[in-house]
Amino acid sequence: MFALVAQAFEVLSDPERRSAYDRGVVEGKTLREKPPLAFEGFDFAPGSTGRQGFRELFESAIESEGEAAQAGEDLEVTLRISFDEAFRGAHRRLSVTRLSPCGTCDGSGHVARAAEPCAACGGEGSTRVRRGHLVFRARCRECDGAGQRVQGPCPTCAGESRVHETEWMDINVPPGIEHGARLRLKAAGNAGRCGGSPGDFVVHVEVDPHPLYRRAGHDLYVDAPVSIFDAAMGGHVSVKTPDGDVPIEIPAGTHPSQRFRLRKRGMPHFGDPGSRGDLWAEVKLVVPAITDASSRALLAEVSRRLAEADAQTSHELEDK
Repeated sequence: MFALVAQAFEVLSDPERRSAYDRGVVEGKTLREKPPLAFEGFDFAPGSTGRQGFRELFESAIESEGEAAQAGEDLEVTLRISFDEAFRGAHRRLSVTRLSPCGTCDGSGHVARAAEPCAACGGEGSTRVRRGHLVFRARCRECDGAGQRVQGPCPTCAGESRVHETEWMDINVPPGIEHGARLRLKAAGNAGRCGGSPGDFVVHVEVDPHPLYRRAGHDLYVDAPVSIFDAAMGGHVSVKTPDGDVPIEIPAGTHPSQRFRLRKRGMPHFGDPGSRGDLWAEVKLVVPAITDASSRALLAEVSRRLAEADAQTSHELEDK
């Protein structure tokens, strides 16, 4: 009866098998030739406890057989690149130490050896298991109920199924990557235990700031030095861009901090190098140093005439 209850629990605790049962799909006999569990009675000796629910009782007593596969761990590394490398893309070759499947045991953690009685069960193939006041006879996990052991821990990996290996890894950083971005290389981390899936290799990218450009998403900002004469009368100035110097026209009456937009001169879009952001040139007025008397006189004359022009404009507006 306990074996039938155990079988029913296995069906009800699995959503897919329970769904099939609800649809009327009856599975074949699922019990093993040697039942994994047998009820032997009760134990009310001091120290035993019965504070276990139905689910906890069965899940703790019906244990999985053999080593369970476990997924490998992710590996993480920080990669620092320059602004120019972030703009054009970069390539790095890193020396990486990670856990790889053991070649001696093919990643199983065990190797064949001469048969010998199982020390865990004394050759009986089963062991006594207590869960609260209940006592069970369960299949020995060490020998899978055979009573003998024909496998032992791998001498190379000591049963871990993985060994440390150091190798070179090529990292390609796409153009347009931002500071703080992460690159995830699938299945390039530690190997899983006992055939489990490998982890990933995660690269945290840090980009050094540039002395000229300020980045905001895909757009770049740069200062454009403009003399007060070009700002007043208009002219042309050269703006530095990642592609080289580009001349732009400064209209007369340009104000400080005024911005000029150079389309598609900014950073490439990450994942789409064919698309680019814009570059904004921000006017920074450059005031020349006046040291000689004649230059001072000229500037004084210009200042006087500008003041007269402003006064004349004010009178005309008042008359209107």
